[in-house]
Amino acid sequence: MKKVIVCHSFPAWDTPYIKSTIELLKQLSKDHRVIMIDYHYTIKDLFFNKFAPVKNILGTGSRIRNQITDHGEIELISTPPVLPINWIKSAKLYDWAAKLNSRIVGRSIKSQLKKLGVEEYTLINAFNPIFGYHTRNFFSPKKSIYYCYDEISGTDWSGKHGTHYEEIYMPLVDEVICTSTTLQSNKLPLAKQVKFIPNGVNLDIFLAPHNEKSKGNTIGYVGAVDKRIDFELISYCAENLPEYNFEFYGPVKTELPPLPSNVSFMGSVEQHMLPDKIQNFDVGLIPFVKSKLTAAIYPLKINEYLAMGKPVVASNFSDLSDFSKVAEIADGREEFLKAIKRSIRYNSRIKTQKRVEFAKQNSWANRAREFAEAI
Repeated sequence: MKKVIVCHSFPAWDTPYIKSTIELLKQLSKDHRVIMIDYHYTIKDLFFNKFAPVKNILGTGSRIRNQITDHGEIELISTPPVLPINWIKSAKLYDWAAKLNSRIVGRSIKSQLKKLGVEEYTLINAFNPIFGYHTRNFFSPKKSIYYCYDEISGTDWSGKHGTHYEEIYMPLVDEVICTSTTLQSNKLPLAKQVKFIPNGVNLDIFLAPHNEKSKGNTIGYVGAVDKRIDFELISYCAENLPEYNFEFYGPVKTELPPLPSNVSFMGSVEQHMLPDKIQNFDVGLIPFVKSKLTAAIYPLKINEYLAMGKPVVASNFSDLSDFSKVAEIADGREEFLKAIKRSIRYNSRIKTQKRVEFAKQNSWANRAREFAEAI
């Protein structure tokens, strides 16, 4: 049955990074009408965020855009700019400012949905509990979902106040969907119903011809370079494998410590260009520290590496038991280094194919079917 799905998104449409919310919405648009309320850009973003669709935000361009994807159409709603408030420490002052921002965007959202003729719909709030809580009276969904894909208490942007809003918002929704079993366990006491649907992989992009041997001595990582990365671990491995280049593809969001000369940060790469980079990897890394934030992560990149047939070595930062037969999960830096060496030395065509077949089971198309059934 075709549904009308309205997604109140924290992730932004126009940034080039891979986001689970947008991958899901693209897949859902095959069989359902999908309306996405874009990230709420601040006044500051108008001047300093190169990805902000300024005309749409200001209303000098249409606040409703039809985005044609490879799978279907998504109707994208932009809202007026809001005040930047994440710097506010006082809970009372922050709450007052959040209410003001929510009134601005809530009225705009209600007006745009009316223009689109939307009456009966399922509302998905994608990791946006602050706006979710304060704009709830502007929505009248048949069913409301909170999509939780990270541990909010560990995030930089919402660590101060996000936990409180998640705790008061989740009991108000009909269902919570989490991307890891750790998140599911953490959220169970706060919600009416919690389901687990892990992240997937875009097979249209990452399912490419595979070689079990790389042409260049490269050990790589794809994703944001932030406080999740264990830089001491990277330094140790790079020092002990001087014949290999360690290449990181993704936005750098933290201050980088001194590292060996064979470690390079290549910056952001658009999703369609990543397979060319990953194809040159001898091993794909997930070198995360173990923390409250990373314990709740189901990493997108693991299935991307596997779909490309590449060996994967990950630190033991989360419950990755589902991947134990196709990836190396290592405790400690010595074991991590040994796992890299084993992965390179004992790679084979048979192992490559097993990784690819495993990744095929985790496509975003399959995840979207699970998601549609859940909502």
